[in-house]
Amino acid sequence: MTENHSAHDHRHDGARLGLAAGVNTLFGVVQIVVGLAIGSVVVLADAAHQAVDALGLITAFVAVRIARRPASRDWSYGFGKADALGGFVSALLLLGSVAWITVESIRRLIEPQPVDGAGVIAIGVVAIIVNGAGVLLVGHGHGDEAVSMRAARLHLLTDLAGSVVVVIAGLLLVTTDLTWIDPVASLLVSAAVLWSTARLIRSATAILLDRAPVDVSTAQLESMLVDHPDVDVAHHVHIRSLGGGRRTASAHVVVHGATSVHRSQEIIDDLAGSIDARLGIEHVTLQVECEHHCTDSDNLAP
Repeated sequence: MTENHSAHDHRHDGARLGLAAGVNTLFGVVQIVVGLAIGSVVVLADAAHQAVDALGLITAFVAVRIARRPASRDWSYGFGKADALGGFVSALLLLGSVAWITVESIRRLIEPQPVDGAGVIAIGVVAIIVNGAGVLLVGHGHGDEAVSMRAARLHLLTDLAGSVVVVIAGLLLVTTDLTWIDPVASLLVSAAVLWSTARLIRSATAILLDRAPVDVSTAQLESMLVDHPDVDVAHHVHIRSLGGGRRTASAHVVVHGATSVHRSQEIIDDLAGSIDARLGIEHVTLQVECEHHCTDSDNLAP
């Protein structure tokens, strides 16, 4: 039942991402045309983010579909990390757009240019509607959500915030003669995007480089292992994420004195059940080691 529900969620995510990507791509083109026509760098900044967001949504769409593929002999861990890779690529695209807009904004500060404030307001209002609809379309997040979906939502939320700044900048341009408002507003949007993108990069990198999940530590797992009455020491303790909310753990456990193969298997079963119940890690590989010697067999690997 859980697997079917998860597969349904992935298909639903893919459909929503595909629709959101199409809408954002179309509106990104419109923003670029309008931004060039009215000479507004803040509109161009928002348009660049919109275009990159469309690429990010497409990346997330592809990543979600790849992550659904089953494991194989060559890809025995499955494709769950595809979503983290998609999120990382989306973040790099955002960084590129921020760099370009920052340079353009600084140039406009040095060489101010007149901007059509009314046009800025109009395109900003439309952008708020489009991005707000995109946020509602993608939906709210949950604990085991794929990184690529979080990346897609981040793209849309930052664009929504940027669109609000665009409207504010347009209002100020209409009511004042301060030409520096346009590039400064663009820099503010870029700063907000940069801060959010840094968090996304850290999250995706942690999964790609096999960092232990933030809510489960190797110290916790080691403590659980040595708390077992038959275990003296635990070492080579590892935890990593496989993507899609799945995790795996492995460790070597040293048991008391002479232990039979049968008893070793019982210890492993007890520990695996406890780890699954308390830490939510279903796939656990434990290797038993003896202090001195073992009965029945010298090979106690499960």
